[in-house]
Amino acid sequence: MVKDMDAKLERFIDKCKSMGLKITPQRVAVYEVLLNREDHPTVEEVYNEVKKRYPFVSLATVYRTVETLEELGFVKRVAYWGGSVRYDANTEDHHHLICTRCGAIKDIQLNINWYPPKHIEGYRVEKYALHIYGVCPECQKRES
Repeated sequence: MVKDMDAKLERFIDKCKSMGLKITPQRVAVYEVLLNREDHPTVEEVYNEVKKRYPFVSLATVYRTVETLEELGFVKRVAYWGGSVRYDANTEDHHHLICTRCGAIKDIQLNINWYPPKHIEGYRVEKYALHIYGVCPECQKRES
């Protein structure tokens, strides 16, 4: 996992260099936080974690960095929950379970051998995601 994370960070740094983007410690820290989290955090959650290491980082900087990471294909938007967008550094094709009570999001791999056609009802399909909604084990315990 550490080796994989190092390789992803290196690819990110190389991409920034090739595009003339500055490699700031804060920018790298934002990506590290996203790589280390499996709970699909909001930008605000990423900001709170980065702020522990870099107290003077601004929320605007973290927002811009996450937008840049998304534009470069290093993270993707997963879902909107509670008015905030959630992000995932796992950009491989996979699906999500989303709790309808607390908003927890969990990656899942399903053996679904279906890919959408290139066009659906006039839309040119660029990507797709499957979200399954339910109640997570923790919320089920609280309901009992």
